[in-house]
Amino acid sequence: MPFDYGSKHISPTGVLNSGLVYDFDSHEIINFLCSTEASPAQLKNLTGELVHCKNPLTPSYNLDYPSIGVANMNRSLSLYRTVTYYGKDPTVYVASIDYPAGVEVKVTLAKLKFTKVGEKMSFRVDFIPFKNSNGSFVFGSLTWSNGIHRVRSPIGLNVVSM
Repeated sequence: MPFDYGSKHISPTGVLNSGLVYDFDSHEIINFLCSTEASPAQLKNLTGELVHCKNPLTPSYNLDYPSIGVANMNRSLSLYRTVTYYGKDPTVYVASIDYPAGVEVKVTLAKLKFTKVGEKMSFRVDFIPFKNSNGSFVFGSLTWSNGIHRVRSPIGLNVVSM
């Protein structure tokens, strides 16, 4: 079952030469919790201070996390991710897609050209459903590869209408 695993198994030696990393910070976590309707009291318990959610809310699927999940998808949508390069030499990562059933997926920038360590690049993933998934999730993945590293992002979508 695709919900049983994350983006990648941990490899202790791989951490030292990871290639790409999806960075997120406490602000993104707060935005994510706000999008799931966390109460001010719950947020205060977490942060120790009063937190006000941004308006409009950042959609939960825009958390800069490797896994991509959208429940109750009722139209085409775009989401955004940012990765940081942790490699030694300039490199190019190319996107490949394992398409979820009934959904077209497009990645813009499909090639990420990194010139130095610590460089950040953002990309957009567009999902265009053409078939209802009848209340079930459909699964696929986005994989970035530079010929040395493969960075996989599982995709889970529940298309309720188009």
